[in-house]
Amino acid sequence: MEDILKIAVGGIIGALLGPILLEEYRNWKQERSWKKPRKELLLKMLQGTLKFRTLETLSRTVGASDEDCRSLLIEIGARGAVLKDGKEAWALISRAPLDDEIIFDDADKLKDIPERTKG
Repeated sequence: MEDILKIAVGGIIGALLGPILLEEYRNWKQERSWKKPRKELLLKMLQGTLKFRTLETLSRTVGASDEDCRSLLIEIGARGAVLKDGKEAWALISRAPLDDEIIFDDADKLKDIPERTKG
């Protein structure tokens, strides 16, 4: 009877810990094989001569959807803006800090002064 109890407790613990450990392993593997190279490439692109890059260019270059690319950009310390032509663009906060030069229009869309979009 005692052996059956040990087996039952072991099975319950295994059933509870197994999915948690598997999910942690998947997250670690995704970070290492998927996120890290893309973050490094995004950093290189945003540290180049151009201060702002369009989301379209960034997501196409790293091979990620727009939403995944936005998440990666936030993780590396970037911020978004809407350029005069209406395109969504991103820059590193260290290169384009949020300050008094940022203008919000009535539609609550972020507008950047044209001089700041040129690198």
